[in-house]
Amino acid sequence: MPRLGLKLLDHYYVELGDGSLAVITGNAHLCCGFIGYVKYTPTSRVTLWSRNGVFYERVVKKYTPREVHEHTEQRIYVPYFDFAVPYIPLHAIKRIYDPLERARELYSRIRDALEALTLELISVISVNTGVLAGVTGSLLPGIHNAESSDIDLVVYGARESANIVEFVESNKSVFKPFTGSRLRVWSENVAATTGLPPREVIKFYRNWRRGVYANREYSIIYNDGVYRELALLPSFKTLGAIHLLVEVAGGLEALNYPSTSRVIGYRVLYSEARTIPFNVTSITSYEALYTPGLYEGGFFEVRGVLQCSNELGECRVLVGVLEERSFMRYREC
Repeated sequence: MPRLGLKLLDHYYVELGDGSLAVITGNAHLCCGFIGYVKYTPTSRVTLWSRNGVFYERVVKKYTPREVHEHTEQRIYVPYFDFAVPYIPLHAIKRIYDPLERARELYSRIRDALEALTLELISVISVNTGVLAGVTGSLLPGIHNAESSDIDLVVYGARESANIVEFVESNKSVFKPFTGSRLRVWSENVAATTGLPPREVIKFYRNWRRGVYANREYSIIYNDGVYRELALLPSFKTLGAIHLLVEVAGGLEALNYPSTSRVIGYRVLYSEARTIPFNVTSITSYEALYTPGLYEGGFFEVRGVLQCSNELGECRVLVGVLEERSFMRYREC
């Protein structure tokens, strides 16, 4: 059994006692367990994902808050979130999959063409940035399909993340952006989960988040690599839905999960709260689509959940949570 005080980071995978595979989300956790959700479960059916003769069903097919919550049995209320969130207790974990260890493993052992291509991609990034990207997604526990699975990478460290963003963005001949039907299908799929029109979704597209390498789709997730104890974080109270126009500063804090950016100025269009006790100082998104906007900064229309902290004397707006149909969209200043 894993020891107390274990520090897992965003997009580690864990195997549970029943054979299910769960994804750790974010870097803020509790001493006795982790915020995360079950993504794959063993099945008697033949599927695309398998390992050692065991097939797996992907139970979270779309990354919506509702799907993530539905397939994880346990919830725990956390004052910092003011929500009950999906929870993986420490005692339920049988095995841990570390993205960086998996990347290092590829340098010594390659089992199929997808692993070879993943190593090639990791090496291109490492040689040019000095950063080792970790392996996540179905490749991490080794249940991937060599013919059809994507390459999913995760980067730990704020400055390391920024270096890779700059490198990938400036090398579009290698890290090819989505175009044509691929961009259309992606934008339509994201539109179905966020409620934004596809033309608004496309404005958030960046090749440093996802694209095509050697004819295989990839995604890169960014993370500051800093573990946090939820018990030490301030508490917030939810005051209801809010709709506002906002200018955000951008910055490295957005290259994390959840993505956060400091608010420069805002105008409230609608609020369920009769009074907002403190200034809105940040926008935080649990929907990865908005990461580029929060990282680069700019003007946005935002609908989300207003939360305020008496301890901090400030408020924040959450986007991409279960409790409210929320969105961000670009707006002219």
